Amino acid sequence: MPAWWALGPQGRTASALLARLEKLTWAEVLTLRRSYNKAWPTDREDPAWYEAQDLAATADRATLKNALIKHTETALDRTARSHGKRVRDFSDEQKAVCFAAAALAIEDLAPSLAHRLLGPLRLALGDVHTYPVPSWADSL
Repeated sequence: MPAWWALGPQGRTASALLARLEKLTWAEVLTLRRSYNKAWPTDREDPAWYEAQDLAATADRATLKNALIKHTETALDRTARSHGKRVRDFSDEQKAVCFAAAALAIEDLAPSLAHRLLGPLRLALGDVHTYPVPSWADSL
């Protein structure tokens, strides 16, 4: 397990997100899919994802962003497998959790950009900042 505690509040929020993703019901995974479509209608493109990628690279947060994305994708995949399902690469539910991971990596640098990226997750599962921090992340 990565040393989330070393990231301070970002790490605590990231660990809370991972713990929440590990406990999703299949209905919640499908809600993630629908909420992505609500937050990011297909008839228009919001450049937030690309802005976040650029900001992370410029601020030397690309490694953090990539690690958070990898962990959220893995947690979502494990959850799907636990329900006997599979989450495809670049599916809307996968994009929703990846957007959230990118948002956490740059949130202190660009709060409004992070807010836009957290939209699909917030619509589906509420505010990530209110999720309980798991004991494994809170104890260090």
